Amino acid sequence: MADKRPRMKRPLPISALLESVFAGKPAQKRIREAKAWQFWEEAVGAHIAGKAAPVAFRDGTLTVRVASSAWMQQLFLMNLDIISHLNSAIGEPLVNDIFFRQGTIQQKITEQADSVVLKRALTTVEEKLLLERTSGVTDPELREAFIALFSSQLAGSPRR
Repeated sequence: MADKRPRMKRPLPISALLESVFAGKPAQKRIREAKAWQFWEEAVGAHIAGKAAPVAFRDGTLTVRVASSAWMQQLFLMNLDIISHLNSAIGEPLVNDIFFRQGTIQQKITEQADSVVLKRALTTVEEKLLLERTSGVTDPELREAFIALFSSQLAGSPRR
């Protein structure tokens, strides 16, 4: 009988898994650079993040699109503080400089608390299809996790 793999203490973030998969490969640099986007709002705050957003990263220089020239001037004056806060949030000195350019900022789509997605019951055909599609997964915990995920997704979609 094969040994069962040990249970994970807690799930790892996908970013950590990607870092380990791409360690030592050229994509590792891009994954590290993506942390600038991940930690941007935490580093600058929600108010500034609503007016400025990272759009590119190259050779330690983060390009940030800013909503107006007034905001661009203000952020330019805060440049060193933003770099410091961002590198602190990231946990390593990744950003050396920030280049600001004016442009349109895409607002985040936020879910309203009062909008509830109505879930429906799965049909017998959908339940059989889920069992059939996950039958190749040998780990029972993983199979159940897939079934739960796909069931939730199907229950939130219109019946076909």
